[in-house]
Amino acid sequence: MNRFTHRMSALAPLPVALLVAFVSPVAWSADDSERLSTMSDTELEAGMKSGVQVVMKRVPLQMEDQSVLVGADYEPVTRIATYHYLQATRLDPAALRTRLTTKNCTTPNTRAMMSRGITFRHLFTAGERQIDVTVRDSDCGTRG
Repeated sequence: MNRFTHRMSALAPLPVALLVAFVSPVAWSADDSERLSTMSDTELEAGMKSGVQVVMKRVPLQMEDQSVLVGADYEPVTRIATYHYLQATRLDPAALRTRLTTKNCTTPNTRAMMSRGITFRHLFTAGERQIDVTVRDSDCGTRG
C-alpha cells in the first residue's frame, strides 16, 4: 500500500462518522473520536467535505423528530458545518437548542470535531419561521 492509498483508506470512515453524528444516531455507532482528535487539519477538512457529499447524496432524509434533512454544507474558512432541515410541526426553540446541544456534546465523534474548532449549525425552516441552533465546543461545558 503506498502512502497516498494508506492516507485515503484512513479517511474512508470519516464521512460515515460525520453522517452518523448528525443524521443517523442508531444506524452506526463507530467511535472515531480518537482519530478525529489527532488527524491533521488537512485530513479533517477533507473528511468534512466528504461528509457533506455523503449527506447530499442521501437527502431528503426523514429524521426521528419529524424534520427532514434537505441539505448540508461546510465552510472551511469559518469551519462551520451547516445542516438544513424542513419541519412540518411547530418547534420550541429552547427545547430544540437543548436537544441538539446535548446530542452534539454527547456524541463522541461530534465532540472530537468541535474540540478541533468545528462549529455545527442546524437551520430549521418551519413555515415562514427559521430557527438557527449553532453548537460550539464551548457550549458543551463538561458534558460528553
